[in-house]
Amino acid sequence: MYRIAQVDPAKCSATNCRLCTLYCPEPNTLLYDEERKTAFVAIDRCKGCGACLRVCTDIAKRSCIKMVPVEEAQGGFEMSKYGLPGRVRVSSPAMRG
Repeated sequence: MYRIAQVDPAKCSATNCRLCTLYCPEPNTLLYDEERKTAFVAIDRCKGCGACLRVCTDIAKRSCIKMVPVEEAQGGFEMSKYGLPGRVRVSSPAMRG
């Protein structure tokens, strides 16, 4: 089962640390919303590596991020197999525009 990061905005907005946005290896994937004062995940870009989870838990000593099955991610996804074995195409409502 493929998992991606999901930020709990209620917990995150209380910290304002932003470490997860600095440690995410994927550009423009873990971002910070200045207005809501919370990090959020661009779910169509998350690779599920868990770096943000480890930073939030081990370095920041918070538990604002959890890994969830891609099907349960906020915003929803469509998944379909295509091409080579083991390849999956993932699209989110935001990608469909």
